Formats: sequence, C-alpha cells, structure tokens
Amino acid sequence: MTQDYRYDVFVSYRNAEPDSTWVRTQLVPRLTEDGLRVCVDYENFELGKPLVQLMEDAVVASRYTLAILTPPYLRGPFATFERALAAHLELEQQQRRLLVAMREPADPPLSIRYKLWLDMTDDTTFDASAARLCAELRKPPDD
Repeated sequence: MTQDYRYDVFVSYRNAEPDSTWVRTQLVPRLTEDGLRVCVDYENFELGKPLVQLMEDAVVASRYTLAILTPPYLRGPFATFERALAAHLELEQQQRRLLVAMREPADPPLSIRYKLWLDMTDDTTFDASAARLCAELRKPPDD
C-alpha cells in the first residue's frame, strides 16, 4: 500500500532540556539537510489549536513517528500518547510507523523494547547514526 504523506517524519521528543536543544540544533537540522520533510512541534504546530489534535494530525500526516528516548521522555504523558497513536497505526495498517532512537540510556516499556532501536547516545558517532536514520526514513513503511 503506497500512500503520500505530508511529512517523512514526526519527531516525538520531550520538549525540555537537554532534549529540546539536541533536537533543535542537531537532529532536525541533520534530517532537513538530508532533504527529509520533518514535522516538529516548534515549527509545524499551529498556535491556539488543541495540542492533542495537533499531535494526532502530525502522526497521521507523517510516514514515520520517531521517538527520541530519554528517561524524562518515557515519563511524559504527551510522548506516551504520540507513541500510542503511531503504534495503533502500525497495527491498523500493518506497517512499520514507529521508529525509536535512544538518546540517553533509559529503560523503555515493553511496548518499545520489542523494536530494534537506533543508539544515538554517543555524540562521536552522530554522523553515522544520522545517516542510517535518514536511510530508514526514506523507506516505505511496508518494507
């Protein structure tokens, strides 16, 4: 099943330090430099709209949701909601829609542990990890 998406990836992360700085200064610039269409809250969410609806719209409009795992992210209710939406689409469409990158060592719940995630905890290997991530984000969800 081929579908056109408005975005290649929606970045689901904890919008607090240090996660937000890394996403804004490292991850999103690298993804956009590689030509990917990135949906991220601080650029794409319309002011004044209900946050939960914006999150749902972002997940649906994106080929993938990329969860950036850190301990605070895993405790956040909004992050849990975004992951649940992407996981639901995986079941409903029988396609891979949720990708996971470990930014800081964390103990993910079973709903994430079953997936192979990308280790992005070491900044010295960022370029290689980002290149692999960009290649994955270009693949159709049903590959």
